[in-house]
Amino acid sequence: MTTAVQTQSEYRNLPLAVLQESPTNPRRRFDERALEELAASVRSQGVLQPLLVRALDKEKYEIVIGARRFRAAQRAERKEVPVRIRELTDAQCVEIQLVENIQREGVHPMEEANAFFALLHTDGLNYDISTLAAKAGKSPAFVTALCC
Repeated sequence: MTTAVQTQSEYRNLPLAVLQESPTNPRRRFDERALEELAASVRSQGVLQPLLVRALDKEKYEIVIGARRFRAAQRAERKEVPVRIRELTDAQCVEIQLVENIQREGVHPMEEANAFFALLHTDGLNYDISTLAAKAGKSPAFVTALCC
């Protein structure tokens, strides 16, 4: 991965063709029925919440948060989606993805455990059990039982 080119946060619409899913997205399972429901919503209402992306170069962006909305927009045959572009390091990108997914409902327990483990072991993040538990809104005992 490369570092971002963008120097500030910016909102705009980007074509789906310039977006790519992040290889570090901790969510690996996507419910097909739920994606179809979201695609139906996107067809009628559009994408209501911007995806968070970071620039990889002048013409390519990595989706940090919003893979489900991206997939639904593809199914809905949208040409572009609203995004928020932020400059993020690789460590910041992983941190945002993991914390975002930990706080969602319906996260598979294995994905949640992998996310906690990754946060504890990603260079540049410097988490311990207590700070990780506080960041995720969980108890230290819960985090320890899940990933250690």
